[in-house]
Amino acid sequence: MEKLSAKERMLRLLHRLAGGQAVSSDSLVHEFSVLPVLAVSCYWIWLYIAYSLDVFVVPFEDIVRFDILQKGFGFLGAALFMIVVARLRTATFFERTPFLPLFALGAAASIVVVSALARAGIVVAVPVILLVWLLMGAGTAAAFLRLFDGLQGAGQDRFCAINSLALLLSGFFYLLLLGLQDGIRLVLTIFVVCCTAFAPLSTPGSGAASGNDDGVSAGNGTGGKREVSAGGVKSPQAPAAAAVSALLSFRGELFLLSVVFGLAYCLGISLSTMTGSLEFIWLSLCIPGIFLILYSVFLKNRMSVRVLLTFLFPIAAFFLLLLPFSNPFGLVLCCSLLVMCFTTYDVLNVVRLRSIIAANRLPRAKSWATGRYPQLAGLVIGWTIGYAMLLSDDALKGVLPAVCVALVVAIVGMLTRYVWKFSDAPTGVSQVSEETVEQVYDAIALRYGLSPRECEVMALLVRGYSTERIGKDLSISYHTVKTHVYHIYQKVGVHAQQELIDLVEERLRLMR
Repeated sequence: MEKLSAKERMLRLLHRLAGGQAVSSDSLVHEFSVLPVLAVSCYWIWLYIAYSLDVFVVPFEDIVRFDILQKGFGFLGAALFMIVVARLRTATFFERTPFLPLFALGAAASIVVVSALARAGIVVAVPVILLVWLLMGAGTAAAFLRLFDGLQGAGQDRFCAINSLALLLSGFFYLLLLGLQDGIRLVLTIFVVCCTAFAPLSTPGSGAASGNDDGVSAGNGTGGKREVSAGGVKSPQAPAAAAVSALLSFRGELFLLSVVFGLAYCLGISLSTMTGSLEFIWLSLCIPGIFLILYSVFLKNRMSVRVLLTFLFPIAAFFLLLLPFSNPFGLVLCCSLLVMCFTTYDVLNVVRLRSIIAANRLPRAKSWATGRYPQLAGLVIGWTIGYAMLLSDDALKGVLPAVCVALVVAIVGMLTRYVWKFSDAPTGVSQVSEETVEQVYDAIALRYGLSPRECEVMALLVRGYSTERIGKDLSISYHTVKTHVYHIYQKVGVHAQQELIDLVEERLRLMR
């Protein structure tokens, strides 16, 4: 019997805990996602230093609520950057060069320098201040693309876990920031931006460097074009129109919720600054982090992301209805709870977007930007509405109820459309014609190079069969079924049976 050293036994134990992926002594930090979690945490810290605190705000008494205006330009810069990347035909440039991390660092350094100059008593022109905030917002967008492009190959379960844990950690870091002086916060900003921009993100064997999520070579590496031979037939060379449709399918609801978030965040930041209750941001970060960690550990195989998202619509509408009728403390609380709902919704949509990009082999940087700029555009609009209300207390008292009611009506309409869409759509293969199901299976087999036996196993997995049941139906051993399931997951780029079911059902909806 082979004798193992203590170190080798520990590595094997960690290998099992990590889900059976290859582990070596020099890759444990990557395997357990320490550096990715730290990088994403620093990204959130950077955002909340910029938008929740007044570290970068340059005072200017001649313009009413100039602090809110500056932060609004930050959101505008992020939206414009994402739109530009989404419209570029050569967006792969951002994947192959160090432009994104360098631009993020340069943008952060510029606003730190301008803020330091203003604190030293040097007068800075208003156009320069607003331009620097535009650059800072664009820098956060560049950091987002760099982070989530680098985490593309982490797999959906690990991707969700990384973001959940990062949210939780950033909430505790935020509490520490509240007790620091602005000078220390400025120095800390450079540190967190460097971590965000340059921390290694690829996990061993994840294929993140090549943009793959299934462990299969991408061939010519042209960002979505690949060939897989299955019975002598080659899969399509470019993303299909259905894949692009899947990428764009949730942008309307994301835009609407972002308008609500922009309004609530603008009012909440303004009121919390005046009342000194900045701790409400902690609620908006830690509670979504805790909830998403519980979801990724206990519920991911029992409840799809789509179902979870549906519950957030009425919750947001409820807090929005309470908003105009609350006292100052209640107003801050409602705003923080709305931000909490949006943070949860936002992270889940990022997980959903990653899955669409990975499953359809879409160009990464361009697809991330295409899926994200509606959210940023909604933030800008919501922030603008909130800023306009803050310019006049009478407008805030008189217009806020009408605006909230209008947004609630829009949310109810979106929820109705959302529920109707998915209740009308098939919830399982048994509700669809056999011919359509076979077409979907054939398309998946061609795209991912599944063998005939793997296709049979996949069909039973999609029906919800257990490993033991599949072995009995196909007259093969339990271990053989486990091997086929492992190969299917590796090729398709999923990590759980529910993810495979979601992938098949998404394709069934696109064929309707």
